[in-house]
Amino acid sequence: MDRRVVTPDDLRRARAVLAETYEAEGAIPGSPVNHELIQLNLQHTDRVQRAAQAIAEGEGLDAALLELAAVLHDVAKLDHRDTTSGGIDTWHHHHRGASAARKIVLADLGKTGSVADSIAAMVERHSDIPFIRRYWQNVYAALLPSPRTPEEFALRDADVIDMLWVGGLGKIVFFRQIPGSDFYSEDGGDIQKAIASARTSFIEAAEVLVFPTARALAAPRMAAAEAFCAELTSVASRDEFGEAYHGFLKRLDASRL
Repeated sequence: MDRRVVTPDDLRRARAVLAETYEAEGAIPGSPVNHELIQLNLQHTDRVQRAAQAIAEGEGLDAALLELAAVLHDVAKLDHRDTTSGGIDTWHHHHRGASAARKIVLADLGKTGSVADSIAAMVERHSDIPFIRRYWQNVYAALLPSPRTPEEFALRDADVIDMLWVGGLGKIVFFRQIPGSDFYSEDGGDIQKAIASARTSFIEAAEVLVFPTARALAAPRMAAAEAFCAELTSVASRDEFGEAYHGFLKRLDASRL
């Protein structure tokens, strides 16, 4: 078998290794990583992989390589050293993940160094979106590594697409409502300010989409999120936001039956 070629078996093995990595994080004493968090992140990975496949097919890119990067793009996301975000390493996982992905591609999948380097570069550069970029500039006075190749841009597009829906907006709001975090202080704990900040991050992220296929995939998701935002003008607390969020998702699911 050509060690340069990514096969369906490689994708399945990489997905299994990802699940094993998350489970290992959850098994560490004192870890905030639980079963629900693991499942949420695995589901996110599966959606990003499907989006990556669609973008690759629509834009004539290397689908197998892009899908493998999608499977491994968040391999370091549950590294719970980032305790301020509840076990989700939003700020550093692209860097830690690049190293972890390279090892998996070499050791677990037996691929060449060139394949490992390509996957590592894609993982390293997938987080270059405005609100994460601002964090690195403010905290470290440093720039995030930006995509350079079509596949690197496509992975970022696929990841951003999954953010651009009701769940992505809700995740940002809940994240900004964690007491003691920089963003909680920035919003003063005010839920309406958190919603406004989340919507700004949401709109800015949509603007980085590069490929027409990605923009087409994102459009109906963004429309649903905007409809959700229109219902939040009277929300006065995190609990009320949670009720509105879950109620909207239930109605959205019912409308698809």
